[in-house]
This record gives sequence, structure tokens and C-alpha cells, in this order.
Amino acid sequence: MAFYMAGATSLMAQSEPAQINTGGNGVTVYKPDFFASYNPVTALDMVRQVPGFSISNGERARGFGGTAGNVLIDGERPSTKSSGLQEILGRIVLSRVVRVELIRGSVPGIDMRGQTRVVNVVLCDCDKGGKGTFRARAALWRDRITVNGELTYAMQVLGADITFSLQRNAQGRRPEGEETIFDASGVLLQRRDETDQRWFREWQPSFSAEKKFSNGNALRLNGKYWNWQWNRNETSRIQNQMNGAPVPGGFAFNVSDSAGHGFEIGGDYERAFSAERSAKLIFVKSRGGNSFFDTSENFTIAGFDDAFQVNGSSVSNETILRLLYDWTLSKKHTVQFGAEGALNSLNSGLDVFADNGGGFMQIPLPVSNTRVSEKRGELFGSWVFTATSKVTLESGIRYEFSEISQSGDASRKRTFKFPKPSFSATWNVTDKDQLRVSMARKVAQLNFGDFVSNVNLNDSQTNLGNPELEPDRTWAFETSWERRFGTKGSFNLKYHYDWISAVQGLVPINNTFDGPGNLGNARRWFINVKTRLPLDGLGLENATLDASWFIRDSSVTDPVTGEPRQLGGEARHFWSLDFRQDLNRLQMAWGWDYNSGGHARQFRLFEERFNKSGSGDLDAFIETTRIKGITITAGVDNIFDQKRTRTRIFFDGSRANSILAGSEQRTRTNGRLYNIRIKGTF
Repeated sequence: MAFYMAGATSLMAQSEPAQINTGGNGVTVYKPDFFASYNPVTALDMVRQVPGFSISNGERARGFGGTAGNVLIDGERPSTKSSGLQEILGRIVLSRVVRVELIRGSVPGIDMRGQTRVVNVVLCDCDKGGKGTFRARAALWRDRITVNGELTYAMQVLGADITFSLQRNAQGRRPEGEETIFDASGVLLQRRDETDQRWFREWQPSFSAEKKFSNGNALRLNGKYWNWQWNRNETSRIQNQMNGAPVPGGFAFNVSDSAGHGFEIGGDYERAFSAERSAKLIFVKSRGGNSFFDTSENFTIAGFDDAFQVNGSSVSNETILRLLYDWTLSKKHTVQFGAEGALNSLNSGLDVFADNGGGFMQIPLPVSNTRVSEKRGELFGSWVFTATSKVTLESGIRYEFSEISQSGDASRKRTFKFPKPSFSATWNVTDKDQLRVSMARKVAQLNFGDFVSNVNLNDSQTNLGNPELEPDRTWAFETSWERRFGTKGSFNLKYHYDWISAVQGLVPINNTFDGPGNLGNARRWFINVKTRLPLDGLGLENATLDASWFIRDSSVTDPVTGEPRQLGGEARHFWSLDFRQDLNRLQMAWGWDYNSGGHARQFRLFEERFNKSGSGDLDAFIETTRIKGITITAGVDNIFDQKRTRTRIFFDGSRANSILAGSEQRTRTNGRLYNIRIKGTF
């Protein structure tokens, strides 16, 4: 990173406008005054307003290298997996930000890690005195009030930048609706009026420290602890249908309680051998545990009918060590190579009980008490070649090898070896237009929870753990075109195509259960359009409209029917609009956002599901900065009280028989959410 940062500092010193488009090198620079009209308080407020950019925490993957987000701090990636980029940026006070760089395509000295664009937040060595930020939010949701927020304090001690933070997260949703059950002919059998109260509470203290030395070396450390509780109480009032008329049918109760805690410590040490060569050692250690207890009770009008209980616990561990070496051979050639090792484990236990009137009796469930562990290593290398002032090429290869072991209710040991080559080309056609193509082989993350059985009492559903599960492998092709106009406008069109082998999904196990497994080969395509439109030309000064739309489709052979179908659980289309206008003379802003779509299908051995969203989700807000250093926002979310519908179609035997047994339709609304937010510095 040293060569890029030195070159970038020299380049930016030549000019001081609010925005500098450096043209051929694919870097667009925004100075703090570009964001002034948005009244930012932290770096997060600034990054959210970068045209054509949205924050992503990266893919869920094993290790550290595969989880790269798309935001850098002083050219470096945070050495943490548990803290999201929004959290980290929200703890950086505005006065420390020198500039925000939007980097599109491959740039020598910047580790893009497969991202088409990243933002680099450049900080100054200033504000050496202590400075803090705060944010708080009070939300009213169906007569329930929850409060969450964060308090952060940053200071310098012996030349090191140290930040402490205390965060509280809380939520109190209460979905309400009805559930209707029909027989195979579509005749109504039962109606349930349901209320589902949920509570979530979490505390997260954390710290980070960074020490930069005069010789160019740097040491960074971070730590985080979390402690959370979640509970749910669902009540169903049942009405049966008799001769076409409703009659009292009884009640059903479902109670879920879970709690957990954990920690993560991490850091990195960077050694700069020269302006062209540097090495970095990264370390991350995390551990988390949780316990849960679920119970359901069913009563007819005559009294107790039956009851079920599920209780269990799990403990997960992850240790990562990553070493990388950056070498800028010349202005046109940069290489990076290194290695990563990881140890992961999950210990999980689950017990299921049923009471049909004679007391609780344990129900044996396969693969319910087990341990899964993985040893994984990876070697990697990449080369960035600046062919011309407008064309940059990047190629890379990663080679992964791992051993997964399982013991307890299931005993299995397997080894995997995966080469993962990649290539991308970026062409800055003009200062405003950019074309990019890429091809890469990706290996999916294995969720250790898929190796362990789980039970959902609310849906009377069991997923059996599958020790034979393999990660799916994908050849991913992507091409995109980006057009930037004015200082705030952007348009991006992206086409993506996947060739997937051993795709992961639900498969029948012993023709009795569903469980995670590999379906075979699959194909998937995706088209996405994103744009930011400045509306000054329409008479709306300092107003922008962000619009996004995607459509996708896929094909895989159904393991139950043998017929082609789409991949389960993926929405076919989705679109959104986000409007904001800053009224600077009034020290106010207002806006709204709307989204619609997200319909999806799911496929199981004995049923098929359809999930559908209703009239769309509309949120609105109004904001004021009349109090110096403080931003107050009042808003209403889910104004239309969007209705979500889930339809379950049950089959008499396997879905392949196409013999209907009945259906169930559930509708839910969450109600409007009223909230007030306040943030500032001290």
C-alpha cells in the first residue's frame, strides 16, 4: 500500500476542489466540502453519499481474505470479521477525514479482492485531543418502545490512536396476522388469529488502537465483546370450520428463548521495507456461544392436546493467521502474494421432547449432538498490470486446501483442494465512462450449522444435518458499464452469469427428511441497474434520487421431481427508490425511500413455499441541524404497513407424486414504525 498512498498524497496536493476526477487512473476524489450539504457527523455519513456507491461487508466466507468489504481506511482493510463497515465508519469523527476516494477497477497498490469498486477513507493525524461521537434512536412499534445507540470516544495516548465504544442494540417487533388451512380441494378447514411478540437486546463494548511509526511501520489492534438475548411469544386463537361456519377450536402457544455471548480479538502489523515493498501479518481470534429453549403447547376446547420442547446449545471458534507481501515492481506492475491458515470448530447439542398427555418423552433425532472442525490453508498471488493510462489488467490465483472432520452422532473426515483463478480488465474509456469485465472461480462458504440437525416448532419442520455436504464451486462472469455525469450523477449497468457445480440447497435425506445438500449443476444470470440522478434541473435544489432494479433467473434439476426449476429462496426481481433533498438555508433535509419485490419460492421434499410481499415498503423522514454539531431525524417506516404472505402447499407423499394434501396461507403485518434519531459529537 505504501507506493499508492505516497503517490496519491502527491497527486491530491496539486488541487483542492470539492471533487477531483483523476481520469485515467480510475480514482475519483471527494473533499469534505463536497459532503457539506448533507451535514455529516461521521465518516459513515460521508461514504453513504458517494455517488454510485453502496457499502457492502463482503461475502460470507471462510477465513479473512474471502470476506473483504468494499471500504478501506487509509488504504487498509479493518482486521475484524465481526464488526461491520457501518460500525467502524460511524466511529470516525468528521474532522479526521481528509478526503474520500472512490476507486473503480484495479489500481496498483490497492487490494480490490474481487470488488468492482471500493472507497478509501483517508484520515489526518489531527484532533490529538479526545473527541467523541454519540447516536441514539427511540422507536415506537405497536405500543412498544425500544432504545438503542452507541457512545464512542477517541483519543491519542503515546502517539497511538485509541477508540472505545459501547453499543446497545434493541428491537421489539410484533407481527400480527392470520393463518388459514385448506384441504386438498381448497375447502377452508381452520383459521388462526396470531400475534407474535419478539424482543432482542444486545450490548457490545469494543476498542481499537493504531500506532504508526516514523519508519512507516504500523500496529493495529481491536477487540469486541457481545452479549445478547432474544425471545419470542406467539399466541394463536384457533377457529375450526364446521358445515361452513366457524366454531371455537382452541389455542396454541409457542415460546422461544435464546441467549449468547462471545468475543473477537484481532490486529495486524505492517512492515514497510521501502516505498515499493511492504508486508503485513493479520491475526483474528473469535469465540461465540449460545443456548436456546423452544416450547409449543396446543389446546383444544376440551383441554390439553399436546406439547413439544427443543433445547440445545452451541459453541463456535475461529482462529485466522494471514501473511501478505506487496511489491510494486514499477509504475505499471504490482504483485501481491501470501498465505492464510484457519482453524474452525462448532460443538452443537440438541434435544427434542414430545408430550401427548403422559409427560415429556425424548424423540431421537439423527445428527443432533456433534462436533465439526476444519483445518484450512490457502496460498495466493495476484498481479496488476497498468497496460496504458486507461487500461488495467489484474490476474490472480488462490489455492485452497482443507480438512473437515465430524464426530459424535456422525463420524466423517474429508479433504478438499480447490484452485481459484481470477482475471479482470478495466477500461476507462473517458473520464466519465468505464467498462469492466471479470472472470473468477469461487468456492462457497460451508455453514457448520448445516452439518447439524435443527427443529422449527413453529413450522413443524425438521432439517437433518448432512455430513456429506460439499461447498459449491462457481465460475462467475461479470461485465459492467458505468457512466458518471456532473458532480453527483452516476449510472451503472451490470450483467452477471454463474456456472455452478454441486450447488447447495435442500435435498431429501432417506426419503424422510429435508436437509442441506448438493443438487448438482446450476446456471444463474443477473442484471442490475443503479443510478443517482441530481434533480436540480427540475427545480429541486440539492435533491437526488437513487434508483436500483435487478432481475435474475436460474435453473437446476430438482432432486425430488427430476425436472428443471429455479434455485430456491432467491427473489426474481426487486426495485427501490431513495429520494433526499437538503434545504441548507433552513438547516433541514427531508426524504423518502420505497422498495417493492422480493418474491421467492422454496422447495422441500413434501411441500413447496411461495413468499410474496404486498404493496411495497415506504419510509419517510425529516431532519434538522439547527443545533450546532447535532443532527435530529424523525421518521416513519413501513407507512403502508406492508403485508407479507407465505403460502405452503403440502403433498401426499413426495412432491414428485403431485398429489395435493392441503395448503396453508399465512399473512403478516409489522405495523408502522415511528422513530426519532439523534447523533452528534462532543
